[in-house]
Amino acid sequence: MRFAAGVRLQVAILALWLGTFVLARVLEHAPHASLWFPPAAVTFAALLVVGARALPAILVAGTAATFLAELQYAGVVRPGVLAASSVAFALTHGAAYALPAMLLRRHHARRPRDVTLGAVTKFVLLGAAGSALAALGGVLALSATGLIETDAPGRLMAAWWMGDFVALLTLGPLFIRWIVRAAGAARAHGASRFSPFQSDPEPGSRTAALKLAAMAATTVAMLAAAHALGERSLLLALLVVPLILQLWVVHSENRAAALKGVVLFGLLTVGAGALFDAATDVVALQFAAIGLAVNTYFGLAVPALYASNERLRDQVTRDRLTRVMTRAYFEDRATQELERARTEGRPVAVVLFDLDGLKAINDTHGHAVGDAVLAELAARCAASVRPGDLLGRLSGDEFAAFLPDADAAVADAVIERMRAALRATPIDAAVGVVSASFGRSAGLPADGTVPDLLRAADEAMYAEKRRARQMQAATAGDTAHVAG
Repeated sequence: MRFAAGVRLQVAILALWLGTFVLARVLEHAPHASLWFPPAAVTFAALLVVGARALPAILVAGTAATFLAELQYAGVVRPGVLAASSVAFALTHGAAYALPAMLLRRHHARRPRDVTLGAVTKFVLLGAAGSALAALGGVLALSATGLIETDAPGRLMAAWWMGDFVALLTLGPLFIRWIVRAAGAARAHGASRFSPFQSDPEPGSRTAALKLAAMAATTVAMLAAAHALGERSLLLALLVVPLILQLWVVHSENRAAALKGVVLFGLLTVGAGALFDAATDVVALQFAAIGLAVNTYFGLAVPALYASNERLRDQVTRDRLTRVMTRAYFEDRATQELERARTEGRPVAVVLFDLDGLKAINDTHGHAVGDAVLAELAARCAASVRPGDLLGRLSGDEFAAFLPDADAAVADAVIERMRAALRATPIDAAVGVVSASFGRSAGLPADGTVPDLLRAADEAMYAEKRRARQMQAATAGDTAHVAG
């Protein structure tokens, strides 16, 4: 069963490679140079998805392609040239794409689902590097074996590289999907799903086909207008319009629709190369296809970028344990509110509080219970402040609330609500009801700062702690006197 699945996979890769090779021959704009070379995308996708197991089909396909090229350019088969060129092309082509494919394969083994800026950048840059290696190695190897005769190897390398790169960018993700499906049972033998282009986090909509049709129709209209008017210098400017429509698809439809848009635009622009015979027009069409593909892939990475930024923002602004503001963020926001209050002449208040007996809780029940108590304390106190008030964790078990437009009476009311919330029910079954010590400072902002307000509230809180200890000592003394 495994052997049969492996054979089917090799046949599928071989058929896809040779089929696209014939398509590339049709679109040649110079000897050994095509507007695009889709077999490069097949090789890269196969090595990325299946790994080294794709090499047999790629080597056979490279040998067959060399035979077809020998017939096309020489008209006869020269056995010595064919043998050397077949081995040279198959090895240089396979090796050129193997290294970048393996690097990208390893990267996405660690990042299995998201289309990220890093993933897209690596895909584009490694694809460009593989295409450049394939062009350099292919021209040098086939020139050395006698299959290619050229007096401008540098120009041929540039054309070869562009053809490979355009095809890899525009068709690579589509071929990745196809080869994943063809791999079937072979996935159990090391196949990679390459999820950034394979998975769709949301289903497609009914409007996707209409949007793609609008983009395709606009592309055809722009190409036809440039050809009919002879204004080829405006070709890239005109193709900005379908690029905008494609970005509409990217940001409103799923990944599959966006990738179909890339393939559709690539087919139309590359196919239009038959209308534009000047070399500059060919390059313009290739750059248009590259530009749309790259913009599409970076557009697909935007949601992951937003999510990453949101996670970073949350880490900076929210305390991980208690989910109230971090000290830095609390002080920044409180400073902004203080400046606003100073401008408007409104009073402000600060409430400072900490948990009583945290060390005893940690020593008796463990730090996990202590953390749970702190989190519950923060949640109850957060529910006790007014909308618009700020609550942050300053350190350990110490918290602060900044109350805009609040006088001492408002601050005292907030403190009483917090005390009541803590007394209402036990915070933890083992710990029971807990208490906190509070201090507050209030008044007009004047020339004070947030640290000044916190310092005054801190002094008030420790004054309360001293009074509480004195009362406990007095109570203990009275009890001892009565007992005596």
